Amino acid sequence: MEYLLDKLPVSPVIRDIVGAFAIVLLTLVIAHVFKRVLDAFVSRLTRQTQSDLDDRLFAATGRWIYAFLYVFGFTILLNYLERRLVETVGEAIFRAADGLTFAVGVFLVAVIFVRVTSTVLTWYRETIAVRTETTVDDEFLPLIDRTTKIVVYALALLIVLDHFEVDIKGLVAVLGVGSLAVGLAAQDTLANMISGFVIMLDRPFRVGDRVRLSDGTLCIVHEIGIRSSKFRTFDNTLIIVPNAELTKTTIHNVTYPHPQVRVRVDVGVGYDSDMNKVREVMLDEARQHPKVLSHPAPVFAFLSFGDSSLDVALFCYVDRVEDQWMTGNELRERILNRFRAEGIEIPFPQRVVTINPPDQAPPV
Repeated sequence: MEYLLDKLPVSPVIRDIVGAFAIVLLTLVIAHVFKRVLDAFVSRLTRQTQSDLDDRLFAATGRWIYAFLYVFGFTILLNYLERRLVETVGEAIFRAADGLTFAVGVFLVAVIFVRVTSTVLTWYRETIAVRTETTVDDEFLPLIDRTTKIVVYALALLIVLDHFEVDIKGLVAVLGVGSLAVGLAAQDTLANMISGFVIMLDRPFRVGDRVRLSDGTLCIVHEIGIRSSKFRTFDNTLIIVPNAELTKTTIHNVTYPHPQVRVRVDVGVGYDSDMNKVREVMLDEARQHPKVLSHPAPVFAFLSFGDSSLDVALFCYVDRVEDQWMTGNELRERILNRFRAEGIEIPFPQRVVTINPPDQAPPV
């Protein structure tokens, strides 16, 4: 193109202006043509594929790709003007502009890579991970996304610094010493983070599981984080426990490995009650309840001879831990109504007190 410009019968200044204008116009045309071709390609690809991943990728990176084309065109324009005007304007200005253009280009490449990675991970989480039985991918994908962003942007920064001839080795050494100091000052935080990775890999509990903490609190796993895990109680409050403490204590997982949970109904009947009839009534009510499982079958147990009653219990299972409390409540109501209908007494605690006259010796 410079050869053709030199043939123009105009002054050098006019030739430089025409050349710069031609480069700008050519950049705009190429960007517009690229946009039209890419739109047509994506449209055709969308019709041939059942997945919407291509649409998401194009929506996430389209404008950034166009911006990169403009930066590329500006680089060509800058090189053209440098060859023409370096003696007039000075080399320092073009060196600064070239460095700024390089930094912007590296930033755009990093953004495009990060957005592609983030879009793929989001698509996987929303379309694939939701259909898997395990939740490991659901918990690790956000971590992978954040880690990828940090690594890519850090590499982009190092590349830009190297372009500006900044001593990266010294910077890396300083960062290493600083990381050591930060690590020593944040031992608890690092311990919690390492414990968080251990929990995610070992999987003693998952989000949604019902667990009993070391202090006896029964709650539901709300979130497993890097530094701490959150548990929601039945009072709708949130308990935040550092991961390092969780790896050192005993956690009772109520819903893992099987979601079935036992329901226990304790009751006391009178000493003159027919135990066979009591057993039949309680087992019959358990079998008739819609949420009580038939396998394993309900079990009746004669526990002990109480002070005022014969203590018995009914053991049965429900399919979900969410049904445990309500099922037990309904079974107690049904058993109470059946006992009253069948004439089975539920005695209240009573004591027999014998008072002896002062001049009478107590019975032997």
